[in-house]
Amino acid sequence: MTVYVLGLDGADWSLLRPWIEEGDLPTFARIVEEGVAGDLESTLPPVTFPAWKCYSTGKTPGKLGVYEWFAYDRETGDISANDAGDFRSAEYWDVLVDRGFRAGAINMPTTHPPAAGERSADGDGAFVVAGSPASERTRFTAPESLKDDLLEAIPDYRVKPDLVLGEATPDELVDEATALFEQRFRAATWLADEKDCDLVHTTLFATDTLQHRLWDRPENLRTIYERIDDLLAELLERDDAEAVVLLSDHGFVGIDEVFLVNQWLLERGDLAIEESETRDLLSTVGLTEERLKRLVDRLGLVNLAQSLVPESVQRFFPSESGRVSIQDAAIDWERTKAVSLGRGPIYVNRDAFSNGDDAARYAADLAADLEALETPAGDPVATAVHDPADVYTGDLPRGPDLLVEYAPGVDAPESIGGDVFGETTEWLATHRRTGVFAAWGDDVADGTADLDLYDLAPTLLHYLGAPVPKDVDGDVRFDVLAGAPANQSVERGPPTATETDGRDAGPEVEETLRDLGYLE
Repeated sequence: MTVYVLGLDGADWSLLRPWIEEGDLPTFARIVEEGVAGDLESTLPPVTFPAWKCYSTGKTPGKLGVYEWFAYDRETGDISANDAGDFRSAEYWDVLVDRGFRAGAINMPTTHPPAAGERSADGDGAFVVAGSPASERTRFTAPESLKDDLLEAIPDYRVKPDLVLGEATPDELVDEATALFEQRFRAATWLADEKDCDLVHTTLFATDTLQHRLWDRPENLRTIYERIDDLLAELLERDDAEAVVLLSDHGFVGIDEVFLVNQWLLERGDLAIEESETRDLLSTVGLTEERLKRLVDRLGLVNLAQSLVPESVQRFFPSESGRVSIQDAAIDWERTKAVSLGRGPIYVNRDAFSNGDDAARYAADLAADLEALETPAGDPVATAVHDPADVYTGDLPRGPDLLVEYAPGVDAPESIGGDVFGETTEWLATHRRTGVFAAWGDDVADGTADLDLYDLAPTLLHYLGAPVPKDVDGDVRFDVLAGAPANQSVERGPPTATETDGRDAGPEVEETLRDLGYLE
C-alpha cells in the first residue's frame, strides 16, 4: 500500500471551490466530501523557497537557514541563490527510510541538486527525482542510477518546460503543463510499482507558473485543474492507494499594487548602487534580455544558449522594463544601510553603523516607516513588519533583520528601476499565505481542519507509524486522523538537523528564476 502526497504549487480554494461546486472537479469534490479538507497556513514569506522544505521537514526557516530564494552573506556582502544543500535539515521521508520504509519524492523544487553519494542503487535512501531548476540532461536523481530507470519507463520525462514562458501563448502554456502533469503522475505510480514505495510525494509546479501569468484567464486555469482531476481519479482507483493527501505551499491572489521595496530604499538613501556602464551600453545597442530570449527561441537554441553563455554574462543583459534584479546590481556597501531580498526579508548592513545599538534603532525606525506606508490608493503596503525571532524558531542562521508581511494583493519584487509604485511585471497574481489542504483514504478523518504547513511532516510520520523528530515545529494533527493512528501516542525520534553541504547549484537556480519571472 502507498500513501500518495500531491503538492499543487500555489493552489488556492478561491479557484478550486467554485469549480467543485459547479461540478467541474468531481475527484476534488470526492476527496473533500469523503475526507478532510481546510486551509493550510504557509510560512513567511509564502514562497517556494523555503515553503516546500518547511513542509517536508516540519520546521520554520529559522532552523533551515533559508528564508527566500536568495541568501545574503554578511561578511562578504555577496548575494547568492540557495539550493538544496543550503537547508539544514533532513526531510520526513529520510526518517521513514531510517525506519525501514521505502519513500520517494518527485519534482519538489527544493530538492535540486539531489544529494550525491548518500544513496546506493539498492535504494537504501529515499528515491529523489529533483524538480526545477534541475535538467534531465544532467544528474537529477538520487540514486544516480534512478535516472536511467526513470527515462526507460517514461522516455519523454522532463524536469521543466521547454517553452520560453514569456513568449508562449496561453494554449501552449496549458498544453505544456498538462503534459508535465501526466509525466509526474506516471513517475509517482512507477515509483510505487517498481520501487515498492510506501510513500511518494509529487509536486506539480506548473500550477504556480500558470497562475502567475493566466490569472485573468480562469478558463485556462480550469482546464489544467480538470486534467489534474482526471489524473487524481485514476490515482484514487488504484488498489494500492492507502491515502491521498493534497497540499499547496501557499495560496494565490490577484495583484492590486506592485511595490518596489528596494527602489523605495534607494530613493530614501538607504540603498546605494554603483552605475553599470556595461548594462547601459548593451541597452543602447538594443541587446536586451527579452530580445535575446526571442531570438534564441525562434532559432531553437534555448538549451544551447543556456549552456554556452555563462550566467555571469547573461545577467548583464538589461530588461526592457528598465528594472534590474537587486542580485545583479552593483551595491555600494559602504553607503548602503539596508537591502531587501525577495518578498519579505530585509537585511541591515551592520557595518554601516558605529555600533549594534545604532543598527537596532535604524531597523526599528525602518519597520515603523514600512508599517505606516500606504499605496497610492491609500491602502497599507504591509500588514505587519516582524522581528524574525518572533516568527521563526531556532538560531536563525543567515537570518534577516526584519520580516515584512505584505498586505494581500501587494507584490514586492526585489528589483530596482522605475517607480516605487505602479510598475507592472509578467505576473498578474502573487502568493498569499493561505493555501490548500485535503486528505482522503484509510484512517483519514472526515470534515474540516485548518493546518499549518509545519504540521504535515509530523502528521504523516505518525500516520505511518514512524517517530516524529524532537526538533520539528509542527504538531501531529489528530483531528485529521481516524482509526489506529488517531488513538496511538506520538513516538518521538532523534532530531533531524544537519549542516549545509555546499552543493553549489546557485547559477542554475538563478537562471530558472529568470525564466519563471521571479527575477528581472
